[in-house]
Amino acid sequence: MALEQFDLVLHSITEITPKLRHLEFTRADGQALSFIPGQFMTLLLKNSAGELKRRSYSLANAPGEKTLALAISYVEGGIASEALFNLKIGESIKAMGPAGRLVLQEEPAIKRYLLIGTGTGIAPYRAMLPQIAKRFQNDPHFKVDLILGAQYRPDLLYAADFLSFAATHPRFEFHAALSRESSTLAAHEHQGYVQTYFDSLHLHPTEDVVYLCGNPNMIDDAFKILTEKGFASTNVRREKYISSN
Repeated sequence: MALEQFDLVLHSITEITPKLRHLEFTRADGQALSFIPGQFMTLLLKNSAGELKRRSYSLANAPGEKTLALAISYVEGGIASEALFNLKIGESIKAMGPAGRLVLQEEPAIKRYLLIGTGTGIAPYRAMLPQIAKRFQNDPHFKVDLILGAQYRPDLLYAADFLSFAATHPRFEFHAALSRESSTLAAHEHQGYVQTYFDSLHLHPTEDVVYLCGNPNMIDDAFKILTEKGFASTNVRREKYISSN
C-alpha cells in the first residue's frame, strides 16, 4: 500500500541547543495523522540539483495531539538540516507516512522494556509514554528503563519529560549516559555510553525486550553485547538513525 503524502506547515520552533530543535507541524489539509507510537514520517526534499531526496524522522508526540512533533539535529551541509533549520513559521514542507516497526507490542510474558536511544533517536519513546502508562495500569509487574545517551547534559533531549513521567510512575526509570560531561552528575546520570551501562541494569534475556534507536555504531555495538549476553535477536529491536546529508 502506498504511503499517504501531505504538506506539513511549521507551527512552532523550540531551540534545545544551537544544533538541536523541537519542531511542531500541522497538516495543511487540517486532517489528523493516524500512526502508532514509534513510527516515523519521511520528508520529501530536493537538493541543489533538483533531485528528490527522502529523510525520515520519528514522531515525538503521541497520537491524537493537535500537532506533529519532530526532533531535528543540525548536520553541516545536510539537505534536511539546511531545509528544516531555515524553515519559517507558516512555511510548508512535503511529507509522507507513517511507517516503521519500532512499536510496542502485546507481550504478556515480557516483564520489562529497555528503551535505549542516542540523540534524536529518543524521540519515538516520548511518543510511547501514554501507551506505557496504560500498560502500567493493566500489568502491575511491568517495568520500563529508558536510557538516553548524549555527550553533554544540554543535549539530553526531552529529559524533563521523562523525569516528570518517572516522578508519577514508579515503575519507570530514566537514566542518562553522558560520554563527555565533566560536571557533577545527578542521581539519574552516568558517565559513559549507553552500552557501558548495561551491567547496571540486571539484564534478563528471557523477560526483557530491548529497543535500540539512534546512532548506527551504538546500535551495532549494543546488539552484539546483548546477543552475547543471551538475548534472542527477536528481543532486540532496532531502528538506526543516520545523520541527514
